[in-house]
Amino acid sequence: MAYSSMQSSSGELFAAGTKESTLFQRVVHWVRERVELYRAESELNHMSDAELSDIGLTRGEIHIAVRRGF
Repeated sequence: MAYSSMQSSSGELFAAGTKESTLFQRVVHWVRERVELYRAESELNHMSDAELSDIGLTRGEIHIAVRRGF
């Protein structure tokens, strides 16, 4: 961080940096979650109807099953 060498008596810079990193971490977590959901949905979409039936799903239930569990 550009301000890491500056000292603040009130600690405002540290608090702002913490909030920014928390927001950044949340965004990274959200993106990773979406990638995992996309991969799971893609994997199920590539299965045949017979394979989906074996695990108790239909093609129309894939989206909901991935996001809410089944």
